[in-house]
Amino acid sequence: MSDLLTCADRSEVRKMVKVCRSVQEYLDVAKVVDLEADLATFLQNLTPGMTNMMKVVEARHPELTNFAHAQILKAELGTVREQIPILISSMKVYCIVSAKKGMGLKEAGVGRDHVIMKLFVSIEEIIRVLQLTTTFVEEEVGDAVDSAASLAHLFHQAQDALASGNIGPGTLEAVRKCIAEGRRVANQAASAETRAKLLEACDELDQILRELEEMQAKGQGDSRQARALAHAAAVKLQALEQEVRRALAEKVATDFVNVGGPIKALEDAALADMSVPNRQENFAQKAKDFETHAVQLAETTELIASSGGCSDAAAANLRQQAAKLKDLSSVIVPAARVVLDNPDNQPAKDYLRTMKDRWLQAAESLTASVDGVVDSLEFMKVSEAKVHADVKEAKRIALAEEDPKKLIVKASSIARQANRVIQVAQVEAENSENPEFVAKLSAASKALSESVSPMVVEARSVVTSPQNKDIQRKFCTAADKVAEGVTTVRTVIEDNWVPPRPPLPEFEEEEEPPELPPPPEDPALLLPAEMQEAEELLRAPLPSKEDNPIHHAAASTFHEADQWDEKGNSLIGLVKQMARKMAMMSKYMRGEAGELRGKADLIRMAKEIARDAQDLLKFARQIAEACMDKRAKTNLLQLLDRIPTVSTQLKILATVKATSMGSGDAKADADATEMLVGNAENLMRTVKDVMRAAEAASIRLRPDSPIAAIIWRRKGGQARRISVSY
Repeated sequence: MSDLLTCADRSEVRKMVKVCRSVQEYLDVAKVVDLEADLATFLQNLTPGMTNMMKVVEARHPELTNFAHAQILKAELGTVREQIPILISSMKVYCIVSAKKGMGLKEAGVGRDHVIMKLFVSIEEIIRVLQLTTTFVEEEVGDAVDSAASLAHLFHQAQDALASGNIGPGTLEAVRKCIAEGRRVANQAASAETRAKLLEACDELDQILRELEEMQAKGQGDSRQARALAHAAAVKLQALEQEVRRALAEKVATDFVNVGGPIKALEDAALADMSVPNRQENFAQKAKDFETHAVQLAETTELIASSGGCSDAAAANLRQQAAKLKDLSSVIVPAARVVLDNPDNQPAKDYLRTMKDRWLQAAESLTASVDGVVDSLEFMKVSEAKVHADVKEAKRIALAEEDPKKLIVKASSIARQANRVIQVAQVEAENSENPEFVAKLSAASKALSESVSPMVVEARSVVTSPQNKDIQRKFCTAADKVAEGVTTVRTVIEDNWVPPRPPLPEFEEEEEPPELPPPPEDPALLLPAEMQEAEELLRAPLPSKEDNPIHHAAASTFHEADQWDEKGNSLIGLVKQMARKMAMMSKYMRGEAGELRGKADLIRMAKEIARDAQDLLKFARQIAEACMDKRAKTNLLQLLDRIPTVSTQLKILATVKATSMGSGDAKADADATEMLVGNAENLMRTVKDVMRAAEAASIRLRPDSPIAAIIWRRKGGQARRISVSY
């Protein structure tokens, strides 16, 4: 019966794919339509097929059991709907330019072909998802240091290792990766001063590492001098991390200060009257400025995504939005060129306006996402310094009665920076669940907002009456008020700021190493025999992922959790317990305990892991509910949403695998193994992500919450009990 249903479903999918392919093929006809009469015929023929395709796909996505696949279908269907009117508009522009045999035909073709390609790609993705038959989505996991979240984790691990005197090869290699990241950020720094600071910090760390390597080579790696040097390296590394955050904030404050300016200037240049002098030259410059600006936004976004310490999901979202903006940017200049060359072509103007609005919408969305991950306090500090510098220069220009145009430029710069401060402050207010903080920040933002327009008005008054001392004084007062408003916003945020990491303790200068306290009782010795065996397996040399993927995933999770002290932190104990049980499940699945015992124990262990997953879910949810940082809270809750499904699937797939063991059906056994391995890896990856997200969410817990007593202490490092007002 199951096979019959599967065949019937595949038959339905083939019909859907056929409908999609027919639409795809007909889209090619759009490239040869050059008359408005042919355009009407094209639309008449396209509409039934497109309507049918959207109808069948829309009916399909609610039926899919895989949520990710359903979301992809829904998103691509939305893209198709969005692109259809743009296709019609771009084809109409092409037909009009073609009929008049005027200039800009090539550029009109670029716009039309861009939309056709967008539709083709979206339909191709719909077809791909319709044909997917796998139940589980196996996430691609790259090198740990390739993600922004893992990079921040690497900085922290290296700092803790150095502070505890660990200068092994692994620690030094991690520090070198951090240095390389510092140099990469320095190469894209917004100012020469910031670049110099980053490179200086990297050079100092490099020098310390060389000295540590020399001491190791001489057999002095455990000496007091080596430990002092390692601690100095830890402090320098923490300073480098802070400089990186500051450099990224400065980059965002510089590149995202006037996101819509260049495209609006390009539109104005395209719409300029034919009688305007140097019309073509001005357009060429504005087009170049826009293209440079668009590339800069994309590069800065990639820098934030890779080096900003945001979650992998946030980094993926940033890259996706940057790709969308880049895609839109490719058609803006050709669309503007068509308007420039055909000033009487109203459809071309409408098309340019549509594409400009879509570009601005995408740019504003990207800006909001970047603001959500950049260090807000560093952004405020950088913006404050810029505003104060501009205010000082603007006052000097006004009082010295210099060129009025210079004053307008400075006043505009002050206004843009102040508005960006207001935007980022709004992001911070929306991200907090502390009503007192939100009230203070909203009041400060409102006061700043109300000071911007009067400053601009007074600047214009100075331009009108440059020698009027009373007007000059009014401008200076208005400008000072804006600067004070920015400072107030920064102060409100700083007063409630919790640093991502506490400062490292000072190195204690001791003549002799202190007498060590008696070693604590090993928690592993208190475990049942089965879990003691798992502990030994996990601490043994790690097998390759290809040979034993489930054990490899369990060991990766276990070793990350093992960096934390379990005392005062039940979540760490739960994570380690799940990793131990996963290691034993791997052993039973491989038949290493005998076939009969292996089957029963495989099912038993999967059920125990599922129960532990529910306990982890409850505990981590308490952290999420007590967290006053909405971004951290949302990130943790989204990860927790995966656990019930994946843990339930684990029980089912373990039973399927146990049934197939020794059945004689090699294919069924191989299929069961593949599905169980994918699920187990997914669960361990999710558990590891939950642990990281729980630590991040613990930075801002409500002090009156019972969960606020949780302590995050790396082994050999400082304890960190989080109980703060923000």
